[in-house]
Amino acid sequence: MKKISTLAFASLFITSVACAQAPVFTTLNTSGKDIFAGVKLEAKGMEPETYLLQVTKDMSSNKIALPTELSHREVVALFPAEKNQLVVMSQRTVEQGDSPQFHSYNPAKKEWKKLAQVDCMTFSKLKVEKSSVTVSCLETNAKGQEVESQKKVALKGITLTQPGDVILPMAKVEKDSIRAELIGDSFEWKELKVGHDKKEKTFRP
Repeated sequence: MKKISTLAFASLFITSVACAQAPVFTTLNTSGKDIFAGVKLEAKGMEPETYLLQVTKDMSSNKIALPTELSHREVVALFPAEKNQLVVMSQRTVEQGDSPQFHSYNPAKKEWKKLAQVDCMTFSKLKVEKSSVTVSCLETNAKGQEVESQKKVALKGITLTQPGDVILPMAKVEKDSIRAELIGDSFEWKELKVGHDKKEKTFRP
């Protein structure tokens, strides 16, 4: 029995690896100091595995693991905040999807905190303010017509540093002396090109 279980497990592992796609980037943003990018690794019939890639001005990179409740959710937007914090907007994108969630990440303490969520399955436009994000939500009314509604999400205890209008997905950013761009087909970006002053380097997830 033990041998059969081991073989079954090995077979399942090999099948999973064989069906896994190469990891891709899903979004990015910069604080002007660091670049942050969402990464997704999918395997057929399984939930995606996700994490963040951080790139510093000296062109070194670091993987940031997401907490358990976010590990299978796609990172759809990133918002730099004061005190070197980062706000991560995520959504379960398989099947019908679910309500987007907002979590803050404190790199110094390596702490995650859930801030809020919004009932909106489909969206592409965001309005970022200092302590909130307004989502332009596309919904179907009782007549079967697609209508847009504005849903404001308060982010208590957080001060965002880059207010303004955002169109998703974010694939190119520039702030101060640092710039970054996702390379490849939309939603299947395989490379991240980062530049700082005269230095430039390309990263893979």
